[in-house]
Formats: sequence, C-alpha cells, structure tokens
Amino acid sequence: MVVISGFCAAVVAGIGFAGSYNALRDLARLHGFGAYSYVFPIGIDAGIIAMYGLDLVLVARRMPKPLLRLVAHILTLATIVFNAASGQKPVKDDPLGAVMHGVLPLLFVAVVEATRHLIIRTNRLVLSAESDTIPLHRWALAPWKTWALFRRMKLWDIASYAQMAAMEQERTVYRAWLQHQYGRQWKKKAGATAMLPFTLAPFGLGVDEALDLPRKQQEDADRRQDAEQARIAAASEREELRVLEREERQADASIRRMGIGAKVSAAEHHIAAQTATAETEAHAAEASARVAAEAAEKTAVLSAESTLRLAERQAAEAERQAVEAERLAAEAERESVEAERAAIRTERAEKTAAEAEAEARADAARLRSEEDRLRRVHVEAEAAREAAAMQTAETERAEAVARQAEAEKRTALAREAVARAELAAQEADDAARLSPRERGERQVARMILAAHHALPEYERPIEPDMYAVTLEDIGSALNVARTAASERRQAAADLIKSGYAG
Repeated sequence: MVVISGFCAAVVAGIGFAGSYNALRDLARLHGFGAYSYVFPIGIDAGIIAMYGLDLVLVARRMPKPLLRLVAHILTLATIVFNAASGQKPVKDDPLGAVMHGVLPLLFVAVVEATRHLIIRTNRLVLSAESDTIPLHRWALAPWKTWALFRRMKLWDIASYAQMAAMEQERTVYRAWLQHQYGRQWKKKAGATAMLPFTLAPFGLGVDEALDLPRKQQEDADRRQDAEQARIAAASEREELRVLEREERQADASIRRMGIGAKVSAAEHHIAAQTATAETEAHAAEASARVAAEAAEKTAVLSAESTLRLAERQAAEAERQAVEAERLAAEAERESVEAERAAIRTERAEKTAAEAEAEARADAARLRSEEDRLRRVHVEAEAAREAAAMQTAETERAEAVARQAEAEKRTALAREAVARAELAAQEADDAARLSPRERGERQVARMILAAHHALPEYERPIEPDMYAVTLEDIGSALNVARTAASERRQAAADLIKSGYAG
C-alpha cells in the first residue's frame, strides 16, 4: 500500500504540476510577465516541493520547523488561487471550474500531510514518546482550560501532552480531596503549604513536586549553611596555620640567638683559658728569674766575703812579719790557729753556697713541675673546650633535625588542611551547581591563594599574584590547553579581586 500510494501521489503531483504550469504560465503572460512567465510556474511549484521536502526531512530528524510548513501551505494556496483565476470565466461565474483547478494541489497537500503524520507517529513509536500536541476535541470541549494548559506547556517547555494532562488530572483530584477533607472554605483551612500545587501550577509543577518543594528548599538552605560553616572552618584553619608559621619563625629566631650566645660564651671561655695560661707562664718565668737572681746574688756575696777575708789575712800576716820579726814563733802559732779558723769559715761558706745552689735547683725543679702541671691543665682545658664545642655542635644538629621533623609535620598538616579545604570548596561548588568552567576558575583561584599564603609573611605581597601559578600547573590540574589555562587564570584573578577567598 505504501508503494501504491507513493506511485499514485507521484502521478497526482506530476499531473497537477503539469496542469498548473500551463495555467500559471498563461496567467503570468496575461499579467505582463513576458519571458519570465515561462519560469514563474516552475518557481512556485519548486518552492512548494522544497518547503514540503525540508519540512519532512526536519520532522524525520525530530527537529520540526513550523514556518517551512506554513510557507508551503501559503504557496499551495497561491497556486490554487492562481489556477482558479486562470480559467476562461471569472470564479463567480464558473465556481465548478475553479474547484476543478484546485483539486489536484489539494490532493498533493493531503499526500504530504499524510506522509508527515506517518513520519511523526513512527518517530514517536520508536522513541516511545508521548504526543506533544493537544487534541482538537479538547479545544472544542474546554477552550479556556485548554488554552491555559497550552500556555503552561509552551512557557515551561513541556513537550508531552499526556504528561501535562496527567499533571492537570492529579491537581484536580488533589483539589477534590482537599474539599472533601476541609469542607467549606477549604482554601483557607488547608494552609499555604497544602495550596502550593495550585500556587505553582502556572510554573509547570505537579502536585508531588510542589508539595516536596519546601523540603528541597530546606535541604538547599542546609547545604548552603554547611558550605558556609565549612568555609569559615577552612578560614580558621588557614589563620591557625599562619599563626603556627609565625610562631615557628619566632622559635627559629630564638634558637639562632641562643646558638650565637653559646658561640660567644665558648669564645669567652677559650679566651679566658688562654689568658690564664699566659698569666701562669708569666708567673712561672718571673719566679724562675727571681730564684736564679737570688742564687747568683748569694754566690757573689759569699765569693766577695771569702776574697775580703783572704786579703785581710794576707795584710795582717805581712804587717805582723814586718813589725814583729822576733815574734815569729808566736805569730806562726797564731797564724796556724787563724788558718784553722779560716779553713773552718771557708768550709762553712762553701757549705752555705752548696745549700743555696741546691735550694736554687729545687726551686727550678718546682718551677718545671709547675710548668708541666700548667701545660697539662692547658691541654685538659683545650680538650674540654673541643669536647664542649663538639657537644654544642651535636646539640645544634639534634635541634636542627628536630626542627626539620617539626617543619615536615607542620607541612604535612598544612597539606592535609589544604586538601580538606579543597574538598570543602569542591563540595560547596557542587552545592552551588556551578558549571565546569566556573569550577575550574574557582580551583585556579584557590591555587593562587594557596601559593600566596605559602610565602613567608615578610615576602608576601598585599594582593595575590596570579603569575605565582604557572600555566603548566593549571593545564595539568584542569586538563586544558595553554590558551584555556590562561583564560582560567585571568578569570580566577578577577574572581579574587571581587572578594573570593576560597
């Protein structure tokens, strides 16, 4: 039947266009078209075929354009009028001839409409789609309510008439139930929440959607409140991190000052030890010189006394020999006594000199022993100083390791806090139902803010620098090209200037 109908439609179209060509050509020639009269019918008929053909193609692709169908109908109506007016008699005088001229174009329009209806119904059956047009009988039976229904369908882009009719039926049943439950003045007794389906009916919402709207609004408000609390918590964590970083810098400065003080104390002790060693050596040298001088003085005195006594004995002996020759025997006896006495005194002087020399040697030995002891003390002090320096260096290394471990711990905590803040920001973006581009811009803004806060406070500029984050990092994070990364970075900078804080 499809093949037969198509063949017959082609025959009808061919006959109609052939007859229409001759009629329109004669009519155009009669109205002074001249040579243009030969192509005028072709333009009209080709326009009809083109408009109907494009309309069928768009309908088959489920994207109808009503304007094409309207233009095709207007051209078909013009063809019918032109054909009716091309008769030998006026239309009023020969209405039957006018109808005969318009039959074949009407048949062609009927075939096209049938084809269009077949395509639309086939598409709906394949897609299991509902009808998107309101039946004619509804317009006839309830024109005002049908107009309100049609208006809501077009305003809120509801394509299915069956869906809209079901929503209207559900709303009518709900109204009857409220009237049954509350009786007279049911609109006042039911309350604002129960009347939401009727209040929101012009906006295309069904009964269930309208009644569920307060719960959704409350959930949205709760999500916004949670997002705000998360943002406040993230800001508090960032402030705490900044305080910890400031305290860490103060602690590092205190540790450096303590290290400098320890070095100064060690240097003072070293200088004091060297000074004490020098003073000890000076005292030892002075004592040695003093003992040597005293020994030499004693030796000189003893030698002078011995020489003086010898000279006195020789002078007395010469005088005694010259004055008293006769008394040689007595003098010889006295000289013998004196000689013995002198020998005793000489022995005593030599014994005293030996004792003085022995005492000087003992003093020198004591000085050498004191010098050895001072050298040992100096060596022990130097060893103690080196041990103290080594202990100080070991303590500084241990403190440096502890500071590094603490810094790594704080860095890990900071990274964890940044990750939590990023997760909270992503959840806030999800709750705000942002587009992928807006999410990317906010993520880049958070990266710029994180790089800004990571700088030391004395190096941190007043405003965040968007160039602190490279285009490669943005492209890697968002999986976009370099140009798109530059656009995201500029948009993120504008977002930060407008007050966005992550």
